[in-house]
Amino acid sequence: MGASTSKGRYKVSDPSHDTSYLLDQFVSNQLLFETYDNATLKYMQQAEENNDAHANYQLGYFYHHGLGYKCNKDIEKAYKYYEKAIQQEHPTAMYMMTQLLGSDKRKNNNQYVKVMSEKKLINMKARYYIRSAAQDPYYSMAHEELGYHYVYSSVWRREIKEIFSSYRNIVKNSNDASKEELARIYNELGYLAVRLNASEDQAVFRKAFDFFKRAAELGNPAGYFNIGGWLYYNGFGVDKDESKKLEYYKKAAHDGHPRALYIVANNYHFSYLESRDNELESALDLFLSASQYGFAEILYFIGEFFLYGRGGVKQDFDKALDFFERAAVATDFTTGRGNAWSNYVLGYMYEKGHGVECDYSRAAHHYALSAKKQYYVAYCRLAKLVEKGKLKTSDLYTAVELYQAAVDSDDDFAVCYALYRLGKIYNIPNSNFYDQVKAKSYLRAAQANQLYAVKIQDTAVVGQLYRSGVMYEKGLGVAVNRDLAIKYYQKAAELSKQSYNMFERYNGGKAQKCYDRLAFRGTADAEELNEENNTEQFIKERLKQAQIADTSDDDRE
Repeated sequence: MGASTSKGRYKVSDPSHDTSYLLDQFVSNQLLFETYDNATLKYMQQAEENNDAHANYQLGYFYHHGLGYKCNKDIEKAYKYYEKAIQQEHPTAMYMMTQLLGSDKRKNNNQYVKVMSEKKLINMKARYYIRSAAQDPYYSMAHEELGYHYVYSSVWRREIKEIFSSYRNIVKNSNDASKEELARIYNELGYLAVRLNASEDQAVFRKAFDFFKRAAELGNPAGYFNIGGWLYYNGFGVDKDESKKLEYYKKAAHDGHPRALYIVANNYHFSYLESRDNELESALDLFLSASQYGFAEILYFIGEFFLYGRGGVKQDFDKALDFFERAAVATDFTTGRGNAWSNYVLGYMYEKGHGVECDYSRAAHHYALSAKKQYYVAYCRLAKLVEKGKLKTSDLYTAVELYQAAVDSDDDFAVCYALYRLGKIYNIPNSNFYDQVKAKSYLRAAQANQLYAVKIQDTAVVGQLYRSGVMYEKGLGVAVNRDLAIKYYQKAAELSKQSYNMFERYNGGKAQKCYDRLAFRGTADAEELNEENNTEQFIKERLKQAQIADTSDDDRE
């Protein structure tokens, strides 16, 4: 065992195990299915009242995979809902519908709704993949699979080239096509020109620009979106230009492109600083417009507005909870983290009783689901619940394994926090975990990471600053230094006041109390000492029940 670095982080090499099986014990299938069913009822209402494209898609997805009690797996129903969504050009439905098509040359065709010849299947899949990916590569896996098949399958390559040629013929004889169809085809021609241009011929990219521009002029906002996202972002046929990219995203957003609306909204929103409050009303309007395609990340961000009462809306925990729960089970962009973020925030709300009744089991359920989606901060919060005895099935061995999974991740914050908690666990005298060498190694690695974030990257968050204060005050892995502890507590408290983020505010509040205690009173007053002694006694009793003799750390993070 020893300290090591990875991508600028200090770690501790220690054997770890697959913890996915540990997460299952905290997930309640009943709660999960109820969340799916609540979302299903909302989607059914939207589909019946408005023939909503995304609602039809989501219902298709739920039936396709058998999610919840109300949507038992039924691929026939799934196909019908996908078809309804495709009639309104829903890009993800196009991709998912093709997964229900099979070849008559394959066995076990009972998993498909329609079976056809291999040639017809490839042609149909290729057309829908192009149609989906040309709207945006991140709506589905169509873009990735199309590229893979083009490179590795001569049959697919020939089919895609034939589709490209047929589209060229359609635009040459434009009198035979509607304006809407021409707009779609011009956009797909632009996409294919970029996608098939392996030699990166700049003349071909400039031709793609013309195709995209013509699509936009005919009323397809994906044309503007692709000029920004493909051409100006990559410097294809034009000079690379971030401002031009954003300009075309804004044009696409103005004309109603859902993904462009989301990106422009994020451009306004992506800050928790109080000073940007005046921009948040514009961001919320854009997010709400983007929610015509209610992918998980979009729903999550709308939920944040109601959680914090920002963007011109009043704080409304019920609405926030509704958006987070829907986001937790909604489909997301291919690179999206909305499911994981939503489960994490739901876990925190239930852990702290923030707008809901405190419920540690529900908190653990959501943290476990978030962790299953590779959100490693959720591993830490779940491990902390286990460590502090908040769950019936908790034990410190489980907490250690969960923390170690976070240490093994590439999430800077999770690595730092998990190292800190493990250092404290291994620093418990007279316990089965007591190991001074390990404790010192973990705590030093935690502090090294925190200093790296503070001094090198200038990316430290409130929690890291607060914990640096604790470590210098308590001498955890570093020499006791009261002045440095005060400095870090003060910095954490001040930084938290610039934010409306509940995690930052929580840690900032703790930092402020510690700062006041050290800076103005010098030592903890009797009430704080009593609270600390009670915490210590609680941990001793708990470890005694687990047949581990112990003197414990305080309850501060």
